Amino acid sequence: MQITIEKADGCKCIIKAEIPADLVSTKLNEGYRDINRQVQFPGFRKGKAPRQMLEKRFGNDIANDVRQTLADDAVRQAVDQHALKLLGQAELIEADDLKTGEAAKFTLEAEIYPEFELPEYKGLELTRETPKVADHEIHAVLRSEQVQKGELKPREGAAEKGNLVRGTVKVSCGDEVLMSQRRGLIEVGYGFVAGLVPNEGNKALVGAKAGETVTLSAKLPEDFPRTDLRGKDASIEVEVADVMTYEGPEIAEVAKLRGYDDEAAWREDVRGKLLSSKEADLDRAIEEQALQKVADATNMNLPEKFSKRKAAELIQQQAFRMYQAGHGDEDIREFLNANKDKGVDEVKAMLKRAFVTDAIARKERLVVTEEEINREIANLAERVQRPADELRAQFAQDGTLSGMREEMKTAKVLKLLRDKAKYV
Repeated sequence: MQITIEKADGCKCIIKAEIPADLVSTKLNEGYRDINRQVQFPGFRKGKAPRQMLEKRFGNDIANDVRQTLADDAVRQAVDQHALKLLGQAELIEADDLKTGEAAKFTLEAEIYPEFELPEYKGLELTRETPKVADHEIHAVLRSEQVQKGELKPREGAAEKGNLVRGTVKVSCGDEVLMSQRRGLIEVGYGFVAGLVPNEGNKALVGAKAGETVTLSAKLPEDFPRTDLRGKDASIEVEVADVMTYEGPEIAEVAKLRGYDDEAAWREDVRGKLLSSKEADLDRAIEEQALQKVADATNMNLPEKFSKRKAAELIQQQAFRMYQAGHGDEDIREFLNANKDKGVDEVKAMLKRAFVTDAIARKERLVVTEEEINREIANLAERVQRPADELRAQFAQDGTLSGMREEMKTAKVLKLLRDKAKYV
């Protein structure tokens, strides 16, 4: 079989295959031999039917099966001989009729990984903020642990300062929901709700009753994670389920129970842990910022058909989750109809970042060793209290192992971008 490759527009390539006559004959003969063993015609023993009778009855089916087999072989040879990196399945767009003793030509179209030049990815100028821990964040941690040491009792009537409200909290900016939490606990009159300072101040939620929905207003802080929303007006909607009072040890007593010398020592420890968490969050944000900057500077043709297929798969996954959540058939049909052409741009952006990440890893020779894989599996096994060998076998069986390797490789690329960046 002779294979030639022609590059087409974008990420397309054309695979042309010339199938020699003897190979066509061999594959057709094998097809008729196999079907002859499976069927029996009146007057003939199984496997003894004449070829002409088989061709008349099964000729089209045999030819289609052989054509697909030869097309698959052609794609495999093209991948091996020309180091093609295919995206999805190749499509047979032209093929000769298959006849015993005659050569045939096939033409297939496939989408391949894009070829592109990486821009400079070291020394990126990035902005890194200095993380800060506010007193109300520390108080929230202490208060949460204090509540666990005591008891919450339902309270009739309106909430007063110092009471606790349990309910669903939703923070919105315009039409966009930024945060939603069910059965959250809020301290009444403390001056912070969902990490924001309501314009109502310490009077926020004072007077709220079970069954009511209270809407508060606030401005998003200047250190809000979304830079595009900083300083904008937000609304905090609280559906009050219960108003409760707390009975139990004071925070200073809980500090002693936790093994701290005093409340101040506990606060300082919490501050350090929150700061470390924010540093880690900033590292991840910086890495995403760096990768997006490289992706934006990369000129790349992206695969159209593959992107549409992936977008459709994501929509189908969302529909399946709707089934699991108990949505009706009509709701799901409406969702599928409304979203059938959506998501392609998002998939293309995701693919572009993945292609850039893979290219940097190859250029920097960033690989994930078996030792690193084993160490990660051992850490996971310890967390979930399972034998490491058992966990590895499961990952190998369900395909998680390859995903883990890719995720660890991506982490190395992101760390390189962060470490080599210039901060302004």
